[in-house]
Amino acid sequence: MSSSRSFGPGPGTSVKYRWLVLRIQEYPLNKELLKLAEKDIGPSAHMLRETPVRRGRGSSTESNAIMIADLKRRIYEVEKALEVVPEEYRAGVLYHTLNHGTKTMGVGKGSAWADKMFQNAHRNTWTKWKTRFLMEYADIIGEGSHMRLLMRYGEDLEDRKNN
Repeated sequence: MSSSRSFGPGPGTSVKYRWLVLRIQEYPLNKELLKLAEKDIGPSAHMLRETPVRRGRGSSTESNAIMIADLKRRIYEVEKALEVVPEEYRAGVLYHTLNHGTKTMGVGKGSAWADKMFQNAHRNTWTKWKTRFLMEYADIIGEGSHMRLLMRYGEDLEDRKNN
């Protein structure tokens, strides 16, 4: 699963990279939505409604159940991908992905890696673990092979497009 090249915004990978990061950035929202949806699906919420709310073909209970299953799957995908990251780096990798995910990984004071949270290891270490997390996530959601192809041939595609 590890690759010899860094994974991030760049030729051939930028659109897919941003898509992956944006999907991961929904993680906190998905957790909040799950709490609300699970609260709403309880028996007391249904007793408050005099008539069932119908949208499309299924009942609102069915819709909520489908939504809850989807939210649980999306939350699981992020949490499962984080398991490839050593425990001491997980919070930082997730924090960086959620807050600085689509920014380039520069160095210096203005860098997203300049935060005190990241001072216990070199920037390359953080980048390595973030890359592994993102690739594991891509594998889990079925986009891993596509990402590897983009990483391998993305620069060639950019060169062809520019010539």
